[in-house]
This record gives sequence, C-alpha cells and structure tokens, in this order.
Amino acid sequence: MRVAHYVVLIAITVLACGVMWYVSSRSDAQNYAEQTAADPPVAAQPKALVAVNLVEPQLTELTLTQSGKLEPWETYTLGFEVAGRVQEVGKNAAGDPLDDGDRVEAGQVLARLDDRIYAARKSEAIAQLEKAASDLQRDRRLYEKGQSYLTDSEYQASLASHAAAKAQNEVAVKNLEDTTLKSPVAGTINRRMIEPGESVSANEPVFEIVQNDRLLLVVDVPESRVRELEERWRKVRAASKDSSVTDPEEKTFRARVRLEGQDAFGKSWPEIEAEVYRIAQVADPRTKLFPVEVLVDNSEGLLRPGMVATADIVIDRVRAYQLPDVAVIFRDGDAYLFSVNAESAPVEAMFWQVGQTELHVAKRIDVNRWVDQGDKVIVPTDGETLPVVVRGQQRLRDGQHVRVVNPAELGKQHSDSTVQASRQPEAFGDG
Repeated sequence: MRVAHYVVLIAITVLACGVMWYVSSRSDAQNYAEQTAADPPVAAQPKALVAVNLVEPQLTELTLTQSGKLEPWETYTLGFEVAGRVQEVGKNAAGDPLDDGDRVEAGQVLARLDDRIYAARKSEAIAQLEKAASDLQRDRRLYEKGQSYLTDSEYQASLASHAAAKAQNEVAVKNLEDTTLKSPVAGTINRRMIEPGESVSANEPVFEIVQNDRLLLVVDVPESRVRELEERWRKVRAASKDSSVTDPEEKTFRARVRLEGQDAFGKSWPEIEAEVYRIAQVADPRTKLFPVEVLVDNSEGLLRPGMVATADIVIDRVRAYQLPDVAVIFRDGDAYLFSVNAESAPVEAMFWQVGQTELHVAKRIDVNRWVDQGDKVIVPTDGETLPVVVRGQQRLRDGQHVRVVNPAELGKQHSDSTVQASRQPEAFGDG
C-alpha cells in the first residue's frame, strides 16, 4: 500500500509540472509573437535593392576639353619675282600638270615662264661685261705706265663701268633663273592660281602650298582655365630640364585629339596623341579667349586643314576614383555618394538565437572635391577599393539596410578592403 501511495504522488507531481510548463510555454510564445510582430528581427526587415560597383583608385588624367579647327603647320604663298607669260605648269608623280591636292617636294618645279626675253638680256649683259672687262684690262696697263697715258678719273670711270656691267649681268642671270618657280618646302598644293598662257605680274600669287605633315589644332580657352594650362606648361618645362625626372609623361604636355563624326559603321574615329605647342600670351580682342595651339602628327596624311576636332588637354595627373556620374548625388548644394558596409546580425528561431547572418548597410560619403569629366566624376583620394552604389541610391538614407542585387561584385573585394565600417571614410576629396 505504501508503494502504491508513492507512485500516485509521483504521478500527480509529474502531471502538475507538465501543466505548469505548458502554460508557461504558451505565455512565452505569445509574448514572443507579439514582440516579433511589433519589432521583427533586423534580418527580416524589408531592404532597399541596390547595385554596386567596386571602384579602385588609379592614376587619373585631369583634362580640359576644347574644340577647334585644324590649321596647316605653315602656309606659303608663292609667285614669280619677274613678270611674264606662263609657258608651262610642273608635273606631278603621274605626269599630269600640278593641281590642288598634289604633293610636291622641296626644289620641285611648279611652273615656268617664257624665258626668251630674259635669256636675251642675259646674253646682252654677258657681252657688256666682257667688253667692260677688256676695257678695264687695257686701261689698267695704261694707268700703270703713268698719268700721261691715263688719268685717275679715267681709270676710276673704267672701274665703275666694269662694276656696273658685272652687276647688270648678275641681275640678268637672276631674272632668267626666276622664270622658273620652285617649291621651297615639301608640302601639298592648296591652290593653283594660274593656267598656261596667262600673263602674270612680278610677285603675283600663283601657288599656295601648305605643310601638313604636322598640323596645329587651334582651340580657344577662356580666361578662367588659362592659368591651369600655364601651370602645367611650367611644370613640363621644368621637368624636361631636370635629369632626375625619368617619367616621360612629366616631360610632355600631352593632349588627345578626336575628330568629329563617325565612320560608316557608326564608330568614332580613333584618338590621336598630340602635344601642346603654344599658349597665347594675349587674348583675342574679338572673342576675349586665349588661342592654344596643339601639335598633331599627320605623317599618314589622313587629316586635312579645316577639319573640326576636339582636344582633351592633360592638365594634371592625380590618384583618384573614377566614379560613374550616376553614382554621385548632387542635392541642396551638397555632393555625396553611398557605399556599402557589411555587418553581422543574429538569426533567431522562436526565442532562441541560432546563428549569425551578414547584412549590408548603406554608408553616406560626402564628396568635397571633384571634377566632371565626360560621363565620369573624378574624385581625388588616398583610399582603397570602394564599393559604390550605382543604382537605387536616390532614396537611400545613411545606415539603411540594403540588399545588393549583384553580390558577386562584393565578392571580388579583398578581405581587408574598405567595406568594413571602421575603415570607411566620412568624406573624401579633401586632399
């Protein structure tokens, strides 16, 4: 009987404990459900969708972009130094008369005048010179014998006659040579202004030749930007004289030239490396702008004077982020962007913590200095690789949780990158 009594007591005790545990569990579960409904776990909260790009700082060229027209390196307007009738025009490589666009070499014959009159005058001058030389030789012998044979004045007159005849002969020879017009330089005929049989005056323009192996792109720069060019010009000149400077980029005032238009397939023409040649010291009185000449190589002959082109003049090189222009937000006079930080949050099941999960948090970074450059915003920095939000950033708030739609991009980042909140800059571009 005593054993049975103890068994009944134990059973009642176990039953009572079970009832108490059940009631307590229901109460805790209800409280947890109410708390969860009021304040769901961070991992379960809705998140803004964003896309990020990993942006690495790199040595970046800051450029000044200006457009202008190509001009020939030199232009020569040529004419005969004597008057006459055009007998013939020179020949090109194909044997045809020279015309606009033909290439000529230094010393090549461009045209000839009818030289018969000038040849006759040369013959006459030679005869007069020979007679004057003969007379001078005779008078010298007489003068050396004494004044009784030839006076001083007579001898001086003979010397003068010989000198005049010699000068007239030189003029006649020069005039005969000038009936042939030759190119002083290698270049291209821009204009031919004569035809065979036409009469021309002395020094009348008959050919215009341009040197276009090198061209000058002349761009007009406003006063507000000339100082940048002048500072770069001085740095380049100083570096070119300093033997300790080995970087050729520091010794050249580089520029890149782009032609307007596209090829038949809609592709832009390739850029051409160029160099700043001259910066005007005085502004154009009409436009109030400063002409800047950019030297462009045209050894292949693909460029033509008069073409419109754009020059990207390199005014500095800095370590900077090259950010897509859509990544930087300009609002209320401020410029800023959003990066992404990673942080851990607990994972809970019922009222137990069962693990950790990684969340991404938007981090606002103010931009204090920047340069607009095409579709990029250049921001100087001393930082490291930065995950920059490039889509979905317009409505973000600092500290807001986000979901990255291209997480593989973050996976490219090294473990010691600036994704950690402790290493994120509050602002950059202060340097």
